[in-house]
Amino acid sequence: MWKRIVEKFERYPSQIAVAREFLRLGISVRDGKAYCGNIELVPTKIAEAIGVDRKVVIMAIQNIESDEELRSVFSSLKPVANITEVARILGCGVLEVYADSHKIGIVAGISSILAREGISIRFILGEDPELSVESKLTVVTDTKIPGRLVDEFLAIEGVQKIVIS
Repeated sequence: MWKRIVEKFERYPSQIAVAREFLRLGISVRDGKAYCGNIELVPTKIAEAIGVDRKVVIMAIQNIESDEELRSVFSSLKPVANITEVARILGCGVLEVYADSHKIGIVAGISSILAREGISIRFILGEDPELSVESKLTVVTDTKIPGRLVDEFLAIEGVQKIVIS
């Protein structure tokens, strides 16, 4: 999907940064405006956060709305709350899995180990490597994850690094 979006913006490289952040954060575009859920976002503040000019944000929104496929994608976006930091404060377990995003079965392997141990998953988020710096899977659990499971997690094909907190 990302490749097709980049192709649509190939003449406007600075607008790619806007599209990437909108996708990453779940910012939707409707009626010529950007929204986080039902909250309208101001182009000036979006531009400051991304590090582009306000006009780039406005033009990106206009280009999204003028293309049927882009409009369909971006009007359907919804924000996802990443509760990782809150989970740590509340004493939940947090498992960060750094892995090859093209390997199949990583989520199944992680969830199988947790299920076998009787650890319930409350939240799971896989970051798209084309939108994020690293390919990372974050799993929040009801209880702390025992360190003795690290070797089992690392044995899953494609897993490169594990962080438990």
